[in-house]
Amino acid sequence: MDTSSQVSAAQVHGERNTSAIRRYKIAIAIGLALVIAFSFFNVYMQDRRPGLPKEIEGVTKFDNLPNGVVAGPITYDHTPPAGGLHDQYAQLCGYYRVPVEDRNIVASLATGAVWIAYRPDLSNKDFEALKTASDGVLDVLITPYPGLESPVVLTAWGRQLAIDDPHDERVKLFVYVYKNREWAPERDKSCSIGVGLPAPQ
Repeated sequence: MDTSSQVSAAQVHGERNTSAIRRYKIAIAIGLALVIAFSFFNVYMQDRRPGLPKEIEGVTKFDNLPNGVVAGPITYDHTPPAGGLHDQYAQLCGYYRVPVEDRNIVASLATGAVWIAYRPDLSNKDFEALKTASDGVLDVLITPYPGLESPVVLTAWGRQLAIDDPHDERVKLFVYVYKNREWAPERDKSCSIGVGLPAPQ
């Protein structure tokens, strides 16, 4: 093969590589655009919540909660906490049968998650009712919480509601009204990434 043929073959090979790289970059760009578009659409639909009230009667509001990561010990003025300074790692959303750290739960609340805290002596039947109320919702944590005055306490960032009956229809309503609300300071993040080992469903 003469020199001109070798150069021509090299040019063709280089052009093919360049074309493949270009297609790869375009595919990545399209994928990222779809992910971003889906995220904005999800937030848009969450904010609209057609047919649902903006607030639920009886819910306690906590305004001007600080937000930020703290490495050392954190003391909360209210328990269960409804927001505030937190750990850098969110608690993975899911169902738990053992207590977890407040600081990680609050990190999850910052992402827009809803937390269902229950007394450790709650019956299996009542626990299953809480799971059913949040069935199909990704951004929910259900954990035991020693020392609760009420059998169940529902919490989102800046919002909290004590419930006497785990079968109360307000459990499901709270989840759908308050998950991923616009005042959650880090709802661009997710509690699907974090620490913890949720119980098998």
